[in-house]
Amino acid sequence: MILDALANWRLYSTRPAWKQAFAWLQTITPETALGEHAIAGEGLKERDVYAILFDFQTKNLLDTTLEAHRVYADIHVPLTGPEVHARFALEELDEKEPFDAARDATLFLHPERFNALFTLHPGQFALYLPGDAHLSQCKTTPAPVSLRKVVVKVRAELLLP
Repeated sequence: MILDALANWRLYSTRPAWKQAFAWLQTITPETALGEHAIAGEGLKERDVYAILFDFQTKNLLDTTLEAHRVYADIHVPLTGPEVHARFALEELDEKEPFDAARDATLFLHPERFNALFTLHPGQFALYLPGDAHLSQCKTTPAPVSLRKVVVKVRAELLLP
């Protein structure tokens, strides 16, 4: 897992898929069209790197989805406001739903204790690799708010040195 300012993305990798993901992220605004966006680049195949831009209502912590992926790494970037995230090691969790290849996700039960909660703000990113169970979309205020964010999905093998 990586949590940092968007401006620091170059510190972590020189791999083409990483560069393409962040080159695309530098072009978006909160007005960018919602939905799935293909991210093309030299040496990249279809669905190697793509983004999903969406709106959501922040939730109570225990109402969030706790998931982990096997194929893709996630780069989360909030666009219009902060949201709380959490990261867990897989061995700390009990499975709620088995791996679904179509969604590239295993769902987990929320643990009794949360050790790694943090707030992700616009201008920051969080990278979750396969093996990093994570949740997001948690509210930072007593009342839920509507937010817009983007999640860039990068085939994890393309990030290996």
